[in-house]
Amino acid sequence: MLKPFYQGKLDTFCAIYAVLNALRLTHSIRVLKAREILNDTLMALAASPAAFRAALEQETDYCDLVDGMLRTQSRIFPLDVRQPFGTDQDPSVDQVWDCFDQWLNGGGNRALVFRFLRHLTPDGPPMNRHWTTADSLKNNVLRLFDCSHEAEAVLNVRKDSFVTSVRDICQEKLLYIQPNTIRLMRLPL
Repeated sequence: MLKPFYQGKLDTFCAIYAVLNALRLTHSIRVLKAREILNDTLMALAASPAAFRAALEQETDYCDLVDGMLRTQSRIFPLDVRQPFGTDQDPSVDQVWDCFDQWLNGGGNRALVFRFLRHLTPDGPPMNRHWTTADSLKNNVLRLFDCSHEAEAVLNVRKDSFVTSVRDICQEKLLYIQPNTIRLMRLPL
C-alpha cells in the first residue's frame, strides 16, 4: 500500500507535497524521483527571490506554484489535469462534494489536490492554511493522502463538516475548502 510523502515539521511546502503525493497516486513515483522534483521546484523558486520569500512566509495562495509544478511534470508524466471551479464561481458544498465523488470514483489512478483553511472560531483568522491530496471518497468520507505528521492533522473530511464560502464558516463548520484551488488529476485516457 502506498504511503504519502511527509512534510517536514518546520517547512511551508505543503503545496509541493500535495503535488508530489498526487503524482505518487497517479504514477507511483518513488522517493528519489519525488526528491528530484522537490529539488527542481525549490531551485526554480529560488530563481525569483520574491516568489521564494512568498512561499517561505506563506504570503501566497500557492496556486501558481501548484499549476507550474503540474505543467512541468505533465511534460514528463502523462497527466490530465482539470480545474473544475474558477475564481469567478461560487459552488455549493453539494457541487464540490459531487465533483470529488465523481472524480475519485470514476476510475483508477486519480487524485485531487486542494487547499483548505481551518479556523478555531468562526470570526477568527484561520489557524492554518494547508494544501492536501485526496485519494478516495467512500461512505460520505473524503480520505486525504496527506503530508502531515501532526497529531491534529486533518486526514478525513465528511460532507457535513466543511464550507465552500468564507461567509458560511460557523461553529459547526470551521473547515473552508477553497473551490478555485481544486485540481483533478488522472492518467490520460
